[in-house]
Amino acid sequence: TDHERMPGMLRGQAPDAFQKVDPSMPRRSTYDTDHERMPVKPQKTHANSTGFTSQVAGLATDGIMEQAITDKLNATMQEGMEDGFRARTDEEEAERERNREVTAEEIDNQQDSKTCDDDDLEALRARRRMQMKEAQEKRLKYQQLGHGQYDEIVEEEFLKTVTASPRCVVHFYHKMFEKCKVIDMHLGKCARKFIGTRFVRMDAEKAPFFVEKLKIKTLPCAVVFNDGVAVGRQVGYDGLGSEEFKTVQLAWRIKEWGGLEEDFGPEDDIAWG
Repeated sequence: TDHERMPGMLRGQAPDAFQKVDPSMPRRSTYDTDHERMPVKPQKTHANSTGFTSQVAGLATDGIMEQAITDKLNATMQEGMEDGFRARTDEEEAERERNREVTAEEIDNQQDSKTCDDDDLEALRARRRMQMKEAQEKRLKYQQLGHGQYDEIVEEEFLKTVTASPRCVVHFYHKMFEKCKVIDMHLGKCARKFIGTRFVRMDAEKAPFFVEKLKIKTLPCAVVFNDGVAVGRQVGYDGLGSEEFKTVQLAWRIKEWGGLEEDFGPEDDIAWG
């Protein structure tokens, strides 16, 4: 009925969104262009206005939007960095698990477990066999390179020796120095214990070229090499105390330079054999 129509409406017309909020508003034309429907910023409130207030309001709005975008980007970058760190940590943990040595005791415990799964047990045994095979192959390779013994080399053999093995320790010695004999004794023990490193000795008097190139000034001097690159050196008894030091102390210093692959601690009671 007529009295049910809202003001500004024609007979039969349904109210638009603006009229639903304020019935006294005229109905918008259905022919408005997209540009005409765009919201606009506040204009001058009177003839003498410079529009400065409106401009400041617009700048404030723009600044808020820019800050919101910046905050979002920072949050996204932080989230991406955290995801990357977690993924890297998970991968490192998985790699450690893959490389972890499976022991016979672990297999026995798994077999005695009431929740033992035959497939899991067989996979564990297969992994154990593979690790033992790889360890044996590595040991044979090291032995072919002279690992496991403490040899004397001459200057002409130096480059081949330090580059053939991933880890090598060369003791530059003098045959008349007692300290060199003490270092020799400890390095001989290390050579037999740490099969992953090549240990050799070289008479400094007969190797003037490399003594000069490596800037060796004091003897004894044991230089640690990784893939042919010098990464550390034991000069005299530096860091060891008196000549009564233990072999494990020297071994630990070599390990700190990356000269040993075997795991042990500086206080371990090692059976040197």
